[in-house]
Amino acid sequence: MNTKRIETAEHVLPGHPDKLCDAVVDNIVDYVRTVDPLGHCGLEACCVFDTIHITGRIAYHANTLKDLKNDFYQLVQDTYRTAGYGRDAAGYEWGPSPESIKISKNLCLGPFERQERGNRHLSDDQAICIGYANNRHDTDGLPPAHWLSRRIARYLYELRQSKGAGHVGPDGKVITRVEVDGDTWRPIHVSISLNHHDGSDWLLLREIAEEAVELACEGLTLPALALNTAGSFSAGGPNGDNGLSGKKLVVDAYGPTIPIGGGAWSGKDFNKVDRLGGLLARQLAFRSIAEEKASDALVTLEYVPGCDGPVSIGAIIDGNPIDIDEQKFLAQPFLKNKPVSRRYNRTEFKLTELARWGHQTAGVPWEFTWWVS
Repeated sequence: MNTKRIETAEHVLPGHPDKLCDAVVDNIVDYVRTVDPLGHCGLEACCVFDTIHITGRIAYHANTLKDLKNDFYQLVQDTYRTAGYGRDAAGYEWGPSPESIKISKNLCLGPFERQERGNRHLSDDQAICIGYANNRHDTDGLPPAHWLSRRIARYLYELRQSKGAGHVGPDGKVITRVEVDGDTWRPIHVSISLNHHDGSDWLLLREIAEEAVELACEGLTLPALALNTAGSFSAGGPNGDNGLSGKKLVVDAYGPTIPIGGGAWSGKDFNKVDRLGGLLARQLAFRSIAEEKASDALVTLEYVPGCDGPVSIGAIIDGNPIDIDEQKFLAQPFLKNKPVSRRYNRTEFKLTELARWGHQTAGVPWEFTWWVS
């Protein structure tokens, strides 16, 4: 029987308008949780040209966020700047300039209502949360194509800073195609789109794209590479397309090989079950691999409004559904929303960086917790 299969996945650079919106709302969540760990954030953003619109709910302990309205501009400008907008090291201005950004807000912003803070451990929405992990140490427990697309994008971002000033813009996309055969895999094809201006050095763009692929594929066979196959990509970022937070759900999860639950993570604090449950499911998938000595695991958690933890769990390990005593398993305290939120809500890691480079990143509390070598 032929065991070979093709996997594809994509990633986008921080200057992509959708990821720009994800990073903006997560930068605000980061700000809120540093001053009030129980603060409530449920935010969305959309951007086009030099305007970003932010909507949603922010609640906090009285007086702890009195300066938030003034800090909004700094938070948004910092996000645009670190994504690569503004003047680069060669003096080229990639628009929209962070200083020119206009912010439109329609927020429910203020202190908690009576009893609201004490009920933060209860789900305020429904959610279906999917977590996946495999035992591939070389891909950080992720599907190979998904892992590779993220890795190439990270090298493109770094090479833009070190070599691409004056020529390579903040926006960009990567699509990878790999062949998986049992325990082995190999890259087949990579498509890269790099933002530039009309006078950019196309040979430099090609050099940066090739180097990023070579670095990402170290120790692997090099794939075929296609660069900017649609031609000019001079209208990039919000000047070329509108952006929306929560739009890159497959990029945030595990690529198109693995089903997703459907809830966005960015813009939400760690009491929101979309984010909390999605990350818990990833942790439980690693636990399943360790306990069963399995190759891969997919865990599904169901949350309903008003629950203090998942109300249903399903697991598929090495392709086989597992019979679980739900009542006994879900009663365990470590699965309840309050302890999970406390366990995950650590401020030493930045949600902005996770939004850009992957929520499944080494060092965060839901990754490799039960990993067994």
